[in-house]
Amino acid sequence: MRAVFFVFLVSCGPKVAPKATVFDEDLESKSEAPPPPASVEAPRPEAPPGKGLRSGTIERAKLLAVLDAGPGKFLRQLEITPRMIGQRFVGWQLVQLLDKSGPLIDVDLIPGDVLLAVNGKPLARPDQLQGVWDSLRNANELRAQLWRGDNKLELQFAIEPPVATQPKVVPVQTSVPVQLK
Repeated sequence: MRAVFFVFLVSCGPKVAPKATVFDEDLESKSEAPPPPASVEAPRPEAPPGKGLRSGTIERAKLLAVLDAGPGKFLRQLEITPRMIGQRFVGWQLVQLLDKSGPLIDVDLIPGDVLLAVNGKPLARPDQLQGVWDSLRNANELRAQLWRGDNKLELQFAIEPPVATQPKVVPVQTSVPVQLK
């Protein structure tokens, strides 16, 4: 009777998987990340001048109006796609300018250009975009680093009037005499 009961318990017990279950977390930890490039990328030559401006002046009032409207409205004037090298994000590739009357139409930008950074800051994640967007409010220049094919180019525009740099004010502590009665 005990043998029958034991067989019954074993047959009704939980099944044991002969192989461990693979979870997404396990895959990430076991898979090897692609190796970093063996050396720093070879310097790229400067791209020949294009049809538009690579330098100039941006009126601060116009820039502030664009910044106040938000990044969404600005991004509606162009179509972009992520540019990858293997599994590594490099920058945002311009597919086309959608707004043929917008301010970017006069800038030296052509489809295929890849935006790497603005004022030395990358734009890979939304929080990085927002950080750059917010920093432009007090910036005195706008520098955009781009690739055009195998060449590099930089757009550099002064923002006028410049924001005056204010010296740091160090609070001075003063002591007030207290009279006890």
